[in-house]
Amino acid sequence: MPRTITAMEARKKFGEILNQVSLLNEEIIIERAGKKIARIVPLEKQAIVQKRRGKLDFRQAAGLGKDVWKGINADKYVEAERKSWD
Repeated sequence: MPRTITAMEARKKFGEILNQVSLLNEEIIIERAGKKIARIVPLEKQAIVQKRRGKLDFRQAAGLGKDVWKGINADKYVEAERKSWD
């Protein structure tokens, strides 16, 4: 489970944090003002995650969703939506 630290702590102990990540294989999340803004992970772990994700091939997505508009008059739909804005 990743450990969360503040941005100030990360700034003060950056070398120590790098050692924990690289030598102990830890994952550290940095937050500022209560919001998570960054994650430090071992390089090997990140490579594994990227490999698992694979590459996106948008060619396979061609035509997806075309059945959504079957039987719907797009002009009437848009007109009705615009009327609802008033």
